[in-house]
Amino acid sequence: MTRYYEDLTVGETYETGGYTVSKEEIVDFAEQFDPQPFHVDEEAAEESMFGELVASGLHTLCLSVRLFVTDFVQGEEGVANMGGLGMDDLRWHEPVRPGDTLRVRAEVLEKTPSVSRSDRGYVDFHRTVHVDGTEVMSITSHNIVRRADAEK
Repeated sequence: MTRYYEDLTVGETYETGGYTVSKEEIVDFAEQFDPQPFHVDEEAAEESMFGELVASGLHTLCLSVRLFVTDFVQGEEGVANMGGLGMDDLRWHEPVRPGDTLRVRAEVLEKTPSVSRSDRGYVDFHRTVHVDGTEVMSITSHNIVRRADAEK
């Protein structure tokens, strides 16, 4: 059963399953998109403020989007997501290390029906990423969600 704009309630929280990040994945992503020494070189990482290899924050963001989409938007109940308008307030609270398992919690912050388009509403989600109960990243996403009575 797909959840439409009307089915989402402010304050409601959803949680995803987990995704475990490997050392190889951290290095591969960083070599391509964020080649700083503490993301790609274990010896250099030991001398960094982290003391060990850590994932790029951009990698953490991308993995959080993947979990949000695959487990929540396209999950068993799903959300009639039509796209996004952007993200705000991105914060990295703690580094992500090889072997960490990420989980995303999404809370419906605000809902606003579209004034100009009757087929949609706008839903803001506060999304937090956790590793063993510790918040490692947070962001607010602004999504467009189809209304239940919209023509398809």
